[in-house]
Amino acid sequence: MAASTSHVPATRTPRVAGAGRRHPAGRLTRERLVALGFIAPAVVLFAVFVVYPIAFNVQSSLLDWDGVSTGTPVGLANYRDLFADPTFHTTLRNSAFWIVLTIVPQAVLGFALAWLLNTRLRGRTVYRTLFFLPAVLSPVVVGIVWQRLLDPFNGVLAQLGRATGIDLLTRSYLSDPSTAIFAVIVVNVWMWTGFSMLFYLAGLQLVDHSVVEAARIDGATGWQLIRRIVLPLLKPTHLALLLLGIIGSLKTFELVWVLTEGGPNHASELMPTYLFKQAFQLQSFGYGATIAVVLLVVAVGSSLAMLRTFGSGFITGDRS
Repeated sequence: MAASTSHVPATRTPRVAGAGRRHPAGRLTRERLVALGFIAPAVVLFAVFVVYPIAFNVQSSLLDWDGVSTGTPVGLANYRDLFADPTFHTTLRNSAFWIVLTIVPQAVLGFALAWLLNTRLRGRTVYRTLFFLPAVLSPVVVGIVWQRLLDPFNGVLAQLGRATGIDLLTRSYLSDPSTAIFAVIVVNVWMWTGFSMLFYLAGLQLVDHSVVEAARIDGATGWQLIRRIVLPLLKPTHLALLLLGIIGSLKTFELVWVLTEGGPNHASELMPTYLFKQAFQLQSFGYGATIAVVLLVVAVGSSLAMLRTFGSGFITGDRS
């Protein structure tokens, strides 16, 4: 009789948690290095072209410096002189005029044009191109053209005024201290209304048509539809244009310089033109850097105030 062989189950080695798996630390390190390689060029460019100029301006604003010789530290003297400078007060007043009298008309005219061109108007593509064309032109070119148009001796408007007997067309608006800033503002509105039109046109095309149709079925007229339905839905567009308008108004230089150079007698002076005169014409780089720092603080402060007041969600369109 053959002896029976008992079956003994093989002993299995217990699996240690994590055995056979590669530790993720190496993979994460490689991923971080790859990510760092992608963002490094942007960080370097930001540091060279944004952070360094700001730091250099802040340092220069504390010096009495002509841009050539070694500057003399003066502490906050430049800031005290700037806030006591009547011309700087004029630039602040003109900036306030510029912000209000450019942003509001551009928004109103831009929305009106966008509303008309959002319909099935014949040739609307051509009209959109024509209205937007001034926004892509160089401010220098626009300034030269309007300088010729507003010339009180040989300008087109002056000749038309003499032919029709309308004295308002023959006035020298750019050389009159009481009208110079407003004349430049009119030119700026003409130039940038098409830009506002493009923003509103994009916003109108994103409006839910079912909401508009429901309002029409409920009996909403044209103006009621615009005021109660369309304009509230375009709030992100309003606020984006307001933010861009404030920043653009604070950095306007070329158009004012070509038309009036900030004159006559600083009547149309803005902070960028006053900065240019102080730094590059009067060789007072320390004082010019002080204006630049104040301009930066006003621009950043107004932008942050806008975002804090209305919320960044309105700019991005997030209403949650």
